[in-house]
Amino acid sequence: MNITLNIPDAAAADIVDGICNATGWTVESGKTKPQWAKEKVALWIKETAKRGLLRKSQTTIGGAIDPVAIT
Repeated sequence: MNITLNIPDAAAADIVDGICNATGWTVESGKTKPQWAKEKVALWIKETAKRGLLRKSQTTIGGAIDPVAIT
C-alpha cells in the first residue's frame, strides 16, 4: 500500500513549518525541514497504527481475563 499526501504549493511552506515547529526541528537535526516533516508524518502513521493494534489486543485479552472468577 502506498500513501500519497498532496499539499498545494501555496500551503506547503506553512504545513512544513507547522510540523517542524510542533515536533522540535532544529538546524542541528541535520535534516531539511521537508525531510524532517515527512519523517514525522510517517512516524505518526506508524505510531497510530501501533496504538490501534494495542487497543485491539487489550480488548481480546480483556475478553479472556475479565470473566475469570477468583474465589
